[in-house]
Amino acid sequence: MTLLLNYRPVLRQPTGIGVYANAVLPALQELPHVLIPGGEEGTAQQRLKRLTWSQYQLPRLAKRYDASVIFTPAPEGYLGPQTIPQVVMVHDLRPISHPERSFQSLYFRSWVPPLLRSCRHVLTNSQFTAREIQRCTGLPDSRITVTPLGYDEDVFKPGPPPRDSHEQPYLLHVGQQYPHKNLRRLIQAFAQLVLRHPELRLVLAGKPHPTETPELKAIVRELGLQERVEFCSYVPYSALPDLYRGAFVLVYPSLWEGFGLPIVEAMACGTPVITSKGSGTEEVAGDAAILVDPTNLMALVASLQGLFDQSHQRSLLRQRGLERAREFGWPQVLATTRSVVSRQLG
Repeated sequence: MTLLLNYRPVLRQPTGIGVYANAVLPALQELPHVLIPGGEEGTAQQRLKRLTWSQYQLPRLAKRYDASVIFTPAPEGYLGPQTIPQVVMVHDLRPISHPERSFQSLYFRSWVPPLLRSCRHVLTNSQFTAREIQRCTGLPDSRITVTPLGYDEDVFKPGPPPRDSHEQPYLLHVGQQYPHKNLRRLIQAFAQLVLRHPELRLVLAGKPHPTETPELKAIVRELGLQERVEFCSYVPYSALPDLYRGAFVLVYPSLWEGFGLPIVEAMACGTPVITSKGSGTEEVAGDAAILVDPTNLMALVASLQGLFDQSHQRSLLRQRGLERAREFGWPQVLATTRSVVSRQLG
């Protein structure tokens, strides 16, 4: 019995998919396996080539290696008669619920639902995403397993913030700059806060979006905030803890999210969190964050201003966040993923 690990979707600069994939890899490599590595940049052209490869070459490779199961840590795989059973991990279905004019949205809407229906089993990271999968595919509970994501306790933990964070406090957002991340409202809310807190900065850490990022930068220029808003492209994994520790608050006002790993990472570092009601963010945050309606600009402003006015609230959120983060360790994620895959191997 051989497991084919299809890691082609894991990018050279990993985000949520890659963090999960790399975390569970050691546990899966304890099984008889063959690994197909990733490492692409993540361009649309590479995605198209990879999907073509998945349809035609992936099942052929599985046969060549006499694989019993294919595991892919993303919703990618081959359609048609399932000569080799597949198990995939679905992090969210955002391109279906919040489509863009992009190849990614086209792929998710046309390819992913039939792929999930054909898979032997589907892993996902929240009850919210599990319900979305069922809504789009009709899969029964017995073919879906929920395993929330985790964080590295040796990396993301409380510690002294960087020295300059006290001199210039900053609001932080971590995540790719997709439209559904709601960064336009975050910038507008920040513009109102700066009127009372001129020393404040906003740090947007994450990969740029080809159309959304230029528009975000245009909004920053229109509001005269060029010296106050910092666009950080990709932040290396090793630099994230200090970025969280130095932040006044992590603001994660996404309109829709399957999980929201930065919420857990920030809490583990002792950083207060403001995030959205609804979707996976509320499921992850529990009662350890301030939850706001992400479409209500003034509610976002008020919640941010409240942290400046009430220092005890920040202390309370810090304590609750540390306790909440302890519920999201990697060991359980590894055990669940390996158990699901092992069952399919027989």
